[in-house]
Amino acid sequence: MASSSGKRTSSSGRTRKSTTSRRNRQAQRSAQDSELFHEIGLIVLFVAMLILFCCNFGIIGPVGNAISGVLFGIFGFTAYIAPIVIFLAVAFWFANEGNPTAVRKVIAGAVLFLMIGVVCDLITKTAGSMEQYDIKMLYTNCSTGKKGGGIFAGSICYLLLHYLETVGTVLVVLLCSLISLILVTERSFLNSMRNGGDRIREMSREDAARRRENAEIRRQEQEERTSQREEARRIREEERRIREEERRLRAEEKENEQILNAVPRREKKVTGVMMDTSLKKQDTQPAGRRDDIHEIVYEEDAQEAPEVEETRVTSNDFDKINVTDMHQVTMQEAVGEASYEDIPVEEVSSAATFKKPFERRESWQEEAALLTPQAEAIRIHKEDIPEHEETPAEPAESPVRPKITAPEPPKGNSLAEDQIHKDIAKAAKQPAAEYRIPPLSLLQKGKASTGDSSRELKETAMRLQQTLNTFGVKVTITDISQGPSVTRYELQPEQGVKVSKIVGLADDIKLNLAATDIRIEAPIPGKAAIGIEVPNKENMTVALRDLLESNEFREFNSNIAFAVGKDIAGKTVVADIAKMPHMLIAGATGSGKSVCINTLIMSILYKAHPDDVKLIMVDPKVVELSVYNGIPHLLIPVVTDPKKASAALHWGVSEMEDRYRKFADYNVRDLKGYNKKIEAMPVCEGEERPKKMPQIVIIVDELADLMMVCPGEVEESICRLAQLARAAGIHLIIATQRPSVDVITGLIKANMPSRVAFSVSSGVDSRTILDMNGAEKLLGKGDMLFYPQGYSKPARVQGAFVSDKEVSDVVDYLKNQTLGNVYNSYAEDIEEKIKNIGSSGGSSGSGSGGGNDRDEYFEEAARFIIDKDKASIGMLQRVLKIGFNRAARIMDQLCEYGVVGEEEGTKPRKVLMSMEQFEQLLEEI
Repeated sequence: MASSSGKRTSSSGRTRKSTTSRRNRQAQRSAQDSELFHEIGLIVLFVAMLILFCCNFGIIGPVGNAISGVLFGIFGFTAYIAPIVIFLAVAFWFANEGNPTAVRKVIAGAVLFLMIGVVCDLITKTAGSMEQYDIKMLYTNCSTGKKGGGIFAGSICYLLLHYLETVGTVLVVLLCSLISLILVTERSFLNSMRNGGDRIREMSREDAARRRENAEIRRQEQEERTSQREEARRIREEERRIREEERRLRAEEKENEQILNAVPRREKKVTGVMMDTSLKKQDTQPAGRRDDIHEIVYEEDAQEAPEVEETRVTSNDFDKINVTDMHQVTMQEAVGEASYEDIPVEEVSSAATFKKPFERRESWQEEAALLTPQAEAIRIHKEDIPEHEETPAEPAESPVRPKITAPEPPKGNSLAEDQIHKDIAKAAKQPAAEYRIPPLSLLQKGKASTGDSSRELKETAMRLQQTLNTFGVKVTITDISQGPSVTRYELQPEQGVKVSKIVGLADDIKLNLAATDIRIEAPIPGKAAIGIEVPNKENMTVALRDLLESNEFREFNSNIAFAVGKDIAGKTVVADIAKMPHMLIAGATGSGKSVCINTLIMSILYKAHPDDVKLIMVDPKVVELSVYNGIPHLLIPVVTDPKKASAALHWGVSEMEDRYRKFADYNVRDLKGYNKKIEAMPVCEGEERPKKMPQIVIIVDELADLMMVCPGEVEESICRLAQLARAAGIHLIIATQRPSVDVITGLIKANMPSRVAFSVSSGVDSRTILDMNGAEKLLGKGDMLFYPQGYSKPARVQGAFVSDKEVSDVVDYLKNQTLGNVYNSYAEDIEEKIKNIGSSGGSSGSGSGGGNDRDEYFEEAARFIIDKDKASIGMLQRVLKIGFNRAARIMDQLCEYGVVGEEEGTKPRKVLMSMEQFEQLLEEI
């Protein structure tokens, strides 16, 4: 029994399970059938809607016209859209079957459709024109005239007009339409009005904030204009003062020239005249003698003669001349005719007796000084007239008769030669003009810009925090640092949040902030925070003048200070090239490398004296650095030839080795110690003090071109300088726009400790420059990652901007200074050495061999081309395993010797020689 009951229980359980599963399958099947029925019904309904819609336009035929008449009779003018409305209502019903909201919306839509028909009937007055309600007439009018609202809307319109007139009908229609719209859209008009009011208030607050910001901007612009006017006024005052000073100096020089160019007096030499010698006029005048020429006679009875007042001798030529310190004046004196045996003197009183003996005078200047002792000084500038020391002659021991004879007349051009020698001596003694740092007024000030407002920054910070909270990352915004081009938001994650999780959300953060790109610094060095750098909506330009006027640059104790730019916090970044000590600058075209190099050069020009810092510039692009030709800091003119550039780097290596030998001789370790020892070293008479060594900065604007022409020599020189030249005071600045491993080789990168990365196209290039990603996310236009020696991570800096006009103005100012010869003999020697190096070693870079101009593969390439009877550069590259440039040069040489013809576009060149002709050519050359 138990077993039978157990069997019944198990069988009943199986029956219930099978029934349930069968019921489920039937429900699923019915649901599928219902969906299939709905889908088929929608398709049929869609086709019917298209047919009804086309019937309204008379393109279905007689049946369509009959159907169209029925539609217009039922719906009136709204028959044009009735098929579409019916299809949409049914489709909405099928999609939301069993949903009471859908039923409500369908009914509200039908009421709204009827109200549209009532409005059409009101406009056409189809029902209103009937004196008595007649549904048949209403149907006929709507069907034939295709107007009105049809029998349904027309009947409602007639009823409303009959009882409420037109105004009441319009109000009822508006009420029903509004209610239907609210039910269909589920939007409340009150909420819309409330939201509109909130938006208006928010817009008012934004307008007020914008007006305050604009007022602040206008105030700053006004202050800027005021400061510019003050600066302009100060500059005008300074220029006016300089012009007045120059005018005064020119007037003084002109007055002095007039004085010095006056008719000179003849040289008079009087000897033997003592204080007891009496000068008196001769009593009788010899025949044939002029009245103004007299013989000087004397008497030796001065002791018995009474003392008379000293007679002051004057001359019309010197009445208006104030003379003192005339030993500084040098002039050529005119000499009279050689026939004069005696030199006439001015007529004096016969009773005049002098109390002291005459001294021997070499020229009329000293006599004039004796005759006019109370005159004022002629202001003679030291730099124009050299000083001369003159020793007066000893007085005569006994009074003798003075025999005054005229000097011999000049022979040939001795006076002109003397003047030339004096001019040469004056130029040699003339001190060199002092170097003047260019004024900052040559540079443009940065324009005041507020950047993003604080409200926008706070809104961005809030969106950033909400975005991270959405992904389950709880953070706290601790600080916001707004820089010229980017703003850094410092986040402090909660305990247990991994840094990698925030870094992995970079794309989601960029999407939610609608930013062009972001950079995550995780973590910030020295802080327990993560930095997310977001580009500003309004960038600010960093002007070089603002950096040069900053205290950081003015107080920076280095001759080769480099005003880099401003960091994310807006602080001025100034670096010392001597501590870098070599720097690599790389980035894509147009990212700001050349402007960065100009900024570096201008920083040195505004900081260093030409005797302390010298520059060697290598510019294979020719147009970037050639503007600096002529400045006193240049050691040699700007190098544009790649082969000569390689020689310049080789000279740098030689100079480094020579300096180290001198350091060893003087027992010092670096350039600073050498210069200090030179200054403190005593100098014996007749010996010259050794010259101080200047710091040398070698700037290469495009390394890629040099590495293509002569890679071996360039890489070797760069590596040797980078390894050893720091203590010798030689520093390398290398820039390239192609940061690939064949340009920035492993050796070069390993020996360049300081690097600057501008915007690049890929993370591979960024890793080539910095050994890490990040440069591919920069914005360009001076946005850089500054990674000098000593930094644990690169710092994001907005580089300074200096225009070409500002550079030209500063260079012109330096050229206009009278600094003598810009390229001294030392620089000429350097240039000659570089030329010699280039002529001796330049052929190796181009791949030529021996002493001729032909490539070492010339003969092999010619034989191969003649054998194959086809010539192309690509074929030479593959066969000889050489680069494109060298293969192209070989092909040009073959064309020059007539082995192949000229190029014909993309076709291979024609082979013009046979093997026998080529052998004959080799014998001839």
